[in-house]
Amino acid sequence: MNTLLIALNLLPVLLAAVKAVEEAIPLPGQGKQKLDLVLDVIKSAYDAGTDLSAKFSWEKLVTLIVPMINQIVALHNTLGLFQKSAQPTSQGLRP
Repeated sequence: MNTLLIALNLLPVLLAAVKAVEEAIPLPGQGKQKLDLVLDVIKSAYDAGTDLSAKFSWEKLVTLIVPMINQIVALHNTLGLFQKSAQPTSQGLRP
């Protein structure tokens, strides 16, 4: 249950991060780099704080958030909220 609550608390943060990166870097074919940027920003916050790091290892957090990011991107692509260059990749942010 704790993991579910953390995931629900992270959802708005991840939505905002994905949107911000996509708006800042609206280039097709850069999904891996965009995902890496989101993860780097989250890692910086993770390293600076103690709340989340006391509950999750970084590896466990990544295991939780990467699929969430992939689902956010897939939904945005399906709804046409991001420009699509081709098929969405499993790499994360827009291909």
